[in-house]
Amino acid sequence: MPSPRFRSLFALLLPVLSLISLLPATADVTLATVFSDSMVLQAEAAVPVWGWADTGEEVNVSIAGQTTTTKPDAAGHWRVTLDPLKAGEAGTMTVKGTNTINIKDVLAGEVWLASGQSNMHANLGVRHPDKEKILDESDDPWVRQFTVVRNDKLASPRELAGVWRAANRANLTASRTDGDSSVAYFFSRELRKKLNRPIGVLHASVGATPIQAWMPGGKSYQTMIEPLAPFAIRGAIWYQGESNLERNQTAEYAELLTTHVAAWRKLWGQGEFPFLFVQLAPFRYSKKNVGPLKDNPVGPMELPLFWEAQTAARSTIPHSGFAVIHDSVPDSDIDNIHPQNKRIPGERLAALALAKTYGQKDVTGEGPFYREMSLEGAKIRVKFTGIGTSLATRDGLAPNLFEIAGEDKKYVSAEAVIEGDGVLVSSASVPKPIAVRFAWSETARPNLINKEGLPACPFRTDDWSVKKTPRQ
Repeated sequence: MPSPRFRSLFALLLPVLSLISLLPATADVTLATVFSDSMVLQAEAAVPVWGWADTGEEVNVSIAGQTTTTKPDAAGHWRVTLDPLKAGEAGTMTVKGTNTINIKDVLAGEVWLASGQSNMHANLGVRHPDKEKILDESDDPWVRQFTVVRNDKLASPRELAGVWRAANRANLTASRTDGDSSVAYFFSRELRKKLNRPIGVLHASVGATPIQAWMPGGKSYQTMIEPLAPFAIRGAIWYQGESNLERNQTAEYAELLTTHVAAWRKLWGQGEFPFLFVQLAPFRYSKKNVGPLKDNPVGPMELPLFWEAQTAARSTIPHSGFAVIHDSVPDSDIDNIHPQNKRIPGERLAALALAKTYGQKDVTGEGPFYREMSLEGAKIRVKFTGIGTSLATRDGLAPNLFEIAGEDKKYVSAEAVIEGDGVLVSSASVPKPIAVRFAWSETARPNLINKEGLPACPFRTDDWSVKKTPRQ
């Protein structure tokens, strides 16, 4: 038993101990998860850095010879903005409060955000043409991804999980669930070659998600995108849309994508950063029980109409680009909603970035897009943008998959001939044509390209309503 003297002393100290217990505990300064070892920071731009600490605690952030100081707000959140960094090795970032954090192996280069659904999510652990050769040659410490781990119950940005990984065989095949994106890897690899600077990608994608999940209010937006902002980025790449097509939301997709991009740009507060997106690949949606299609079938015209919606979004979204990839799908993959070849989408996105964002004059960013048509007797001349040095075909044959219609609005197969920056289209069975369409089929893989090898985008010149009969 304690002595009477000890009990008296304890009674005197009890009020003091009670007061001490009410004082707030000193919390270590912490950083948002994306600020971690091996990260890539956007070069030649203001770089926000943020985290949490006790209110009133002084926080110092140092890197590459500069130090910035701040204090948290009433909620304990702090943020500083670093002056632009030169591209290359940036060394160690040191953050000091009551404790010290050293973030090692920091690079400054080009940072892009990659998002979408399963075709963006797939890593090189799955089948891919020339997979082993690609992996054997993949080691590059200047190509890195930060893959956000999905957590639909994320209660706070502090709980965001993810890790920066450099490109190599182990990392590119590490995890089917939370692995690095193949499309983002090929995009990064190409930028690295052409720009000769570090490339970092913030990768946040989830299979089977409609675009609404990535807009304000959507779960993926709240738990995977908001916690990343405003990490400095150069732009965004996007591969998504299959889920909206399957939900028969083609008609509204152009407006949804435009609203989506505006919301992301507002969240980041970096102005109209580049937004580059991928054409849905050819696939027989009308013949398969895939996802919502099982109970809500769509017709064979749905995919061409979706391509049309994506093309419309390209025209309405400032500083955007559209990577056409229908030539990347061989016959063996036409019934695979996840085509194996992710190199072509990644490299097409990179070509867009190099031409449009980085202004490289020797890179052609886009293939032919429909510009205008004119009647020439029994023929229609179709002109294009994006012809590069000239129009051509992949196989050296005449352009295929053109159709022509007269006043009866019935399309028939047409002959096509390349002339200058256009194609002359005709059919002996349509003496008075009024409209043309091209590659207007869910399995279309036409041969028209520019001489730089980029394919022409499907289009139609009419605005007639389309009967979307479900699959047979």
